[in-house]
Amino acid sequence: MTLVTQGKPSRKRSVWGHNTSTTTEDVYTCPANCVGEVVYIIVNNSGGSTNSVSVKWYDSSANSGSGYASGFVEGKSLNAGDYLEFQGIELVLEPGDKIQITPASSGHIDSIITVVETFVPVG
Repeated sequence: MTLVTQGKPSRKRSVWGHNTSTTTEDVYTCPANCVGEVVYIIVNNSGGSTNSVSVKWYDSSANSGSGYASGFVEGKSLNAGDYLEFQGIELVLEPGDKIQITPASSGHIDSIITVVETFVPVG
């Protein structure tokens, strides 16, 4: 099913991330022809040791189209079983924008992002 044929102008969906290294993970990327409103984010340290994480909004249109990652959480320390939760947020993403999560050390960082995607017709 595509956004064009679903019969309604928007959909609500959740995506999950699972990071066991120190690489940046693109947990959510706003699709083409949509505006995505992020309404919920949770980041959980499911590992056995303390880890710190960064959560960033990658704006694909910034810097003349070369993009820019703006950190809204930088180096937050999470003990095993701890989590960061953002409820009731309203972060509006354009096509190609991303929510990225980067652990500082190898471990087990899980995340869930809920977003409302609204179809924007081309033309």
